[in-house]
Amino acid sequence: MKRISFVLLIIATLLSGPVFSQDTLRLFSNQKNKVRKEKPQNRYYNDGIQTLTGPGRKVGFYFGMNTGYTRIDGYDGLIAGGSVALIANHGLAIGFSGKGFFTEPYKIISGSNKSYNYTGGYGGILIEPIILPKSPVHIALPVLLGAGGVARSSWTRWNDPYNYNDIWVENAEAYLIAEPGIQVEVNVARWMRLAMGGSYRFTTSLQPSDFKSDLLNGFSGELSFKFGLF
Repeated sequence: MKRISFVLLIIATLLSGPVFSQDTLRLFSNQKNKVRKEKPQNRYYNDGIQTLTGPGRKVGFYFGMNTGYTRIDGYDGLIAGGSVALIANHGLAIGFSGKGFFTEPYKIISGSNKSYNYTGGYGGILIEPIILPKSPVHIALPVLLGAGGVARSSWTRWNDPYNYNDIWVENAEAYLIAEPGIQVEVNVARWMRLAMGGSYRFTTSLQPSDFKSDLLNGFSGELSFKFGLF
């Protein structure tokens, strides 16, 4: 009888091990499931603070140089300038831009030793939406809003005793300007873009006694180089 009781005790002990072990596994498995149900951590978590560029968005910049062709009062002209801007989330650049221009000399009286030309410049705020900026070839829509000035100068050429030009500013005036444009941009490198396009100048009216009122209104074609973090 004692031998039978001893055998039954051994059997009960052996069976109790898997039972307790199953409860233990179930307990730990419940804990693991609880961990899995927790929300994943967001690496851009910012305590609910929202910004204009959004959480985790990128802010870049660029420095640009441009040169191109324009016509003023029917005369050929060269236009050149530069710009600097911040880029929000690759798609919107905001900054400052400035340009200068001058035209070829022209004569009012044929055979005279006096020639004339237009010179001037303008600058202001640059707003530039960029369409599909991550594509190798994309579109930019720059708009310049600002002010500037224009002058008409006379060039008198003297030949005696030396050849030289006497330059005199005859008329000058200031104006406000809006210049929308369109550019095709190419991502040459991660830090460089090449842009080709055109723009149209809208200016306030100039004094008719000195200039044609719409003297500066017209198209420009430009080539631009942009360097920065895009």
